[in-house]
Amino acid sequence: YIEPDVKSSYTENNIGKTIYDVVYKTKPNRVLEFGSLNGYSTVSIGQALRDVGWGTLVSYDLFEDYPYNNSNYEDVLTTIREYGLSEIIDLKKEDYRLLNIEEEFDLIHLDVSNDGDVILDIVNKFPNSDILFEGGTIERDNVEWMKKYDKKKMYPLKDEIGYEIVDERFPGLSLIRSKK
Repeated sequence: YIEPDVKSSYTENNIGKTIYDVVYKTKPNRVLEFGSLNGYSTVSIGQALRDVGWGTLVSYDLFEDYPYNNSNYEDVLTTIREYGLSEIIDLKKEDYRLLNIEEEFDLIHLDVSNDGDVILDIVNKFPNSDILFEGGTIERDNVEWMKKYDKKKMYPLKDEIGYEIVDERFPGLSLIRSKK
């Protein structure tokens, strides 16, 4: 694993290694990602799939169309190519909330300004998928924008939906194992 040289909130604590380890250990065949931003998690997932020897990733983001922290679609595509992962990763510019995805995925990585409502929505839409998501810690629930916009906290859902925190370091990374 080579930590991606890509700007991300995951960078400070090398959360990419945790993402890589989860993907490598679970060995999913099909991975779906909502929120690639600059491609840090996308590349981390792609490297794990490459090293496992199988699997594909479909990654969605709004890129330039997201009004807050956003990135450039072409830049992320270039990053994917630079890491030699073009055959594994299919990058798409679309709003995940408008998608009607009926295919099955083994694992979903979710990083789209997560809050409790976003997590519950994805759990309900993909009950047969493991869901690896940014956040899930008390520290992450108390970031400024969550308070400012009165967003539903994730941590109180921990027992209700049964997720485990796989990396406590900010911004946190949590895993919901499917019931399948």
